[in-house]
Amino acid sequence: MALPTSARYVIIGSGIHGLSTAWNLARDLRSSGRGSGADIVVIDKSGVGAGASGIACGVIRNNYFQPAMRELMAHSVSVWDSDPEAFSYHPVGYMQISHEAMRDDVASIAAQQAAIGYSSTFVEGAAASDSYMKG
Repeated sequence: MALPTSARYVIIGSGIHGLSTAWNLARDLRSSGRGSGADIVVIDKSGVGAGASGIACGVIRNNYFQPAMRELMAHSVSVWDSDPEAFSYHPVGYMQISHEAMRDDVASIAAQQAAIGYSSTFVEGAAASDSYMKG
């Protein structure tokens, strides 16, 4: 695709940050009546997700201790859940297996996730884990 000779908005980089910026800018332009988003150009030296965004392991980490990160993760999941096909989102679950010394921290994370409405299951002990995994 040839680059236009001019553009009102130019975003450098088509990784997660550049594409998120373009998407949010287009949404804000449309909602405020200041444009359609068609005047946004995203350029990248290689291709979409060709840098660090494309080599991520594909995990949505959900065991943050910091409230702001926990809320950001939950919000991100709700965005991906809103259109899994468009975002190539394939939720398959997440499991954290921890040493007994981390029990209180992991239980605290599970309780805090529940407090913000993020669904997770806290399973404790060998017998309960065996039953849960086989169920």
